[in-house]
Amino acid sequence: MRRGTMAALAVARPFLYVANRVFATRVLHTVLRGESRDRLDLLGEEFFEYFLKPRLKAAGVLKLEELKAQSAKIVLVSQGLDHIMRPLANHLGVEYLLSNRLDFRDGLATGRLLEPVIRPRGILAKLKKQTPDGKISREQLLRDLGFVKNPGVLQGAIHPARRASAKLKVPVVDFSGHRTDGPFSVRQSLRGKHILLIGSTGFIGKVWLANLLTEASDIRRISLLIRGSRAATSLARLQRMVEESPVFEKLAERHGQNFASFLQERVEVLDGDVTLPGLGFTPEVRRGFAKSLDLIVNSSGLTDFNPDLRDALTMNVRATSYVLDFLRDCDHASLLHLSTSYVVGRRNGRVFEQLSKDYNPAGVRGFRAREEWSRLEALIRETETRGSLPRCWRRFSKWPRTKNTSRNS
Repeated sequence: MRRGTMAALAVARPFLYVANRVFATRVLHTVLRGESRDRLDLLGEEFFEYFLKPRLKAAGVLKLEELKAQSAKIVLVSQGLDHIMRPLANHLGVEYLLSNRLDFRDGLATGRLLEPVIRPRGILAKLKKQTPDGKISREQLLRDLGFVKNPGVLQGAIHPARRASAKLKVPVVDFSGHRTDGPFSVRQSLRGKHILLIGSTGFIGKVWLANLLTEASDIRRISLLIRGSRAATSLARLQRMVEESPVFEKLAERHGQNFASFLQERVEVLDGDVTLPGLGFTPEVRRGFAKSLDLIVNSSGLTDFNPDLRDALTMNVRATSYVLDFLRDCDHASLLHLSTSYVVGRRNGRVFEQLSKDYNPAGVRGFRAREEWSRLEALIRETETRGSLPRCWRRFSKWPRTKNTSRNS
């Protein structure tokens, strides 16, 4: 609907501009209703990087630098939205903007422009001779913007190019139960702590481990849950990962010949399986963790778009449940769980980590997570039972086999 409306407005734009440039500007921005401020900021940054920045005129930028050297007050004037003009102003080092701004409610655009509306220049504006730096007199600017009858509006419409950081009404991090005014330090919080990292052989897990070893050297101990196999033990998998992954190259260069001993002092490899109850640990290991563990970081899981249903339930549902059960047995450990990006659903912008029972990304009413889990497990059992019947095997044996037949066919 938004794209269709934009296409229709593209056809009607010349007629709207001829009738009333301010009204036309208002109408064109109504299609942004419902977009979040964060999303518009990101789109504005991308538009600047890929469209505006390559088209900057060197002569104009040079003139602008000369004016900045003279400590001149520079205002960037444009009919564009501040979401686009802020990245441009920050790139040029301009402190003030005169641009259009959208009205927001609860972080979402209403589709209305705030007063005053910065209308576009006239049809013949591009044919007029301009200086390379785009300098324009105050009188001419008042005429271009239609503020001649009320020149005081001009000064009030100028706003800083850097937007003030919004103050959150709720704390993002609150470990102690009460808000503090002091800064939050990740290094200080992890100092002397015992961390269990699950999924360390995955992409995010490797980066997490490398950052911990590089930036948080005061951690007491890092335990890695790695599943061994017949082909390689858990320790062998870690060694191969460190040798082959580029994220550990800088760490290896820093420690040189002492890199192996550094890893042995900081990292403990445990043979386990997140898809098993108790994470596959022995009772002795579980009792030790219950007393000493401070933080569990779970970055395991399947990220395939179309995995086998059995594998998806095992890794993304059942394994997560086992991690939660393991957490409940610990005396004081916390959990940091990394999920896929698609659990956010159709929401955009800033999303607070507020727990919602039986939440689902599609927003299906009456959804019950436990019931859905049980139905999927029953579907797997039913499918496996039907697949083992003799008549199914006879049908499978008659299935045409070609060179292009995939494994999942």
